[in-house]
Amino acid sequence: MRRTATLTAIGLTIALLNACSSDPPVDNVPAGGAPSMGGTGASAGAGGSNTAGVGGSVTTGGTAGSTGGALTAGTSGAGGASAAGTSGMPAGGSGAGGVQTGGVGGIGGGTAGSGAASGAAGGGAAGGTAGSGAAGSGGAGGSAGSDPSGPPPLVYDVENTGADCPVATTFPAFNALPSIPEFPDPFLKEAGGRITSRAEWRCRRNEIGAQIQHWELGTKPPPTAGQVTATFSNNRLTVNVTVGSESISLSTTITMPNGANGRVPAVIRMAGSGVPISGPIASMTFTDGQLASQFPTRGQGPFWDLFPDNTVGAYAGWAWGVSRIIDGLQLTADQHQIDTRRLAVTGCSYAGKMALWAAAFDERIALAIPEESGGGGEASWRFMAGQPETENLEEAQGTGWYSTRLLDFGNPEAPKLPFDQHSLVAMVAPRAILAIQNTGIDRLGSQAGGASMKAAAEVYEALGVPERLGFSQAVASGHCAFPSSQAADVNAFVNRFLLGDESVNTSIKKDTYANTDMSEWVTWDTPALQ
Repeated sequence: MRRTATLTAIGLTIALLNACSSDPPVDNVPAGGAPSMGGTGASAGAGGSNTAGVGGSVTTGGTAGSTGGALTAGTSGAGGASAAGTSGMPAGGSGAGGVQTGGVGGIGGGTAGSGAASGAAGGGAAGGTAGSGAAGSGGAGGSAGSDPSGPPPLVYDVENTGADCPVATTFPAFNALPSIPEFPDPFLKEAGGRITSRAEWRCRRNEIGAQIQHWELGTKPPPTAGQVTATFSNNRLTVNVTVGSESISLSTTITMPNGANGRVPAVIRMAGSGVPISGPIASMTFTDGQLASQFPTRGQGPFWDLFPDNTVGAYAGWAWGVSRIIDGLQLTADQHQIDTRRLAVTGCSYAGKMALWAAAFDERIALAIPEESGGGGEASWRFMAGQPETENLEEAQGTGWYSTRLLDFGNPEAPKLPFDQHSLVAMVAPRAILAIQNTGIDRLGSQAGGASMKAAAEVYEALGVPERLGFSQAVASGHCAFPSSQAADVNAFVNRFLLGDESVNTSIKKDTYANTDMSEWVTWDTPALQ
């Protein structure tokens, strides 16, 4: 489809709804701040298998005496699978008295379409008998070679399959950025030209991530930035991270579904919030306060103690923290029943943004369900620049959630962003995402959120998996007061992408603003990726 672009200004009326006593309150936001907190929920949960051609491995090293093993975060060699499909790692013997942590399972087998056998199973988390040198319990092996014309994986075994892809390390000065009134083309490579194959999305996704980190988020530290150890006892996961002389602990309690038998999916709830989810799915809370306060000052908090960079926003730290919780689940896999290939994240308001950021920057998350995430979530900065009642760029400047570089962009400068929030949503592709939007609160920018989701849907369409992106708009009785009318939409995505029921219809795009002229925002064609 061919589209043209102009920037339109749309005036709406603020109608912030006061929550009733049983509803979570709208946050008290500092002057000029971004909105809201909130939400409570039930329990939740992502599946699928990895395919060949993603290749490489993650190196994990055992730490003597550390129960649950240690992750010396190694490099992910995505893209370098051998033709024979020999991904995965051998599990070495444990050191005297120590616990051996073997390699995380291979990512991809042989050359795509070759049908080669999968890589040998990596040594699983928490391996051999102390002092015996026995192999660790087997991790998930890489999948066999696959037909490149088939659908891409539902989830991956590593945080970033594109970690080996070249990305920009220098960026133009703010004044040199061109003005792009429409949504930037997610298929356009930095070197010029557009991607033509599904295989190229891995590196294009990483280019987008580098741009977003530079201008909006700040740098999310890579897995190699510290040593991670984990313990699990009485359904309590504790993850310890050491960077140089500094250490912190992250912990969460896992609530198992009744009658759990074997491995079960799990949902990680940002700040304990998010949509209600039913079924045989475990639940745990990511406690954001263990790294930064809800309205932080950049540079002040445990995350910045580990990584002292006062330009980096809290969402980089929170996304990093969710990734370390997932590390802990992998490291202690032989001690619990969580299926780490079926993980979901959800959260509401500022925690809804957190869920989206976490999923965009960690490909081990199979399903994201951000609720009422507003500006800084899926809602487009460009679109909201003409909506003064929304959480637009100028309203987002009052907290330390984002990089200091985002302060350069007021509403008039929104077109200078080299990306927009549809790009952030597209980073989740080809994994599943369902955005829950509340059209009853103008500040949340649901029209801008719907526009972003429609633009990101073009990436899913190009990858051949349009059913993996959905959005649902409805009026809720209050902020983070999830309406029952959206329950069926959530259940559909959960049943398909966490519980594996492929018969469920997830073609869900419930749009209150169906008359939005997307030709004003999407001026690029959607390629037929091979």
